[in-house]
Amino acid sequence: MNMSFDMHPAPRVLHVDPDDESALVLATLLAPETQVVHAATYESARALLAQGEFALVVIDPDLPDGDGHTLIRALRQHDCHTPVLLYSASQPMLHHQAHAFLPKPWTSPRQLWRTVAHMLSLEVMLPSSS
Repeated sequence: MNMSFDMHPAPRVLHVDPDDESALVLATLLAPETQVVHAATYESARALLAQGEFALVVIDPDLPDGDGHTLIRALRQHDCHTPVLLYSASQPMLHHQAHAFLPKPWTSPRQLWRTVAHMLSLEVMLPSSS
């Protein structure tokens, strides 16, 4: 019987964004190299962060039920090591609390993938041709 086990499970990425279409695009783009968990609201993101660790948090701070910047500050108080990618159509107020910022919707899927791969130190990369 030939059984293989992945000794390196896919890193968990928390994507906090009220836009379901953006959530689908990100989850599709990052699979299977990561496990994307989506939270559409501030409260659901807080609950998910309380339940477990994530290798990366991708957040659009414009949430319907709270301020995403407050969520980032709360994350920083409890975990200063998890990288945060702001992925938003609005300029970030707290860019110093995030590791990177990409403007939505002007960022190409290739650039989004490269940024996430770099932040997670993934070895699998897209070809360098544009």
